[in-house]
Amino acid sequence: MVRKLKTKGNNGQMDIMRQAQAMQQQMLVVQEGLKEKELETSVGGGAVTVKVNGQKEVLEIKLSDEVLKEAVEDNDKEMLEDLLVSAVKEAMRQAEELAEKEMAKVTGGINIPGLV
Repeated sequence: MVRKLKTKGNNGQMDIMRQAQAMQQQMLVVQEGLKEKELETSVGGGAVTVKVNGQKEVLEIKLSDEVLKEAVEDNDKEMLEDLLVSAVKEAMRQAEELAEKEMAKVTGGINIPGLV
């Protein structure tokens, strides 16, 4: 059964539009705030560290001297590449989770496709 919103003519529709516009403004504020939030993750016991912001922008990648030395000595470029991919994926997963949490504060947990 579909529930209808109780509205009083045009006033009810205007209220809904105002609420939608207010939510949209709040979402823009949240999205801008995500730029300022930073997440850092590391893999391989700290061999590779990646820092991203809440908008999934990679800010920094650090490699430990040990992992570089090991990659060179063992001629193991693939190991280093795998660590990099793993660290970036985990950082992106954390950024996605943060964005979803922040947006849920505005949307009340309603999943609106394409917001984050």
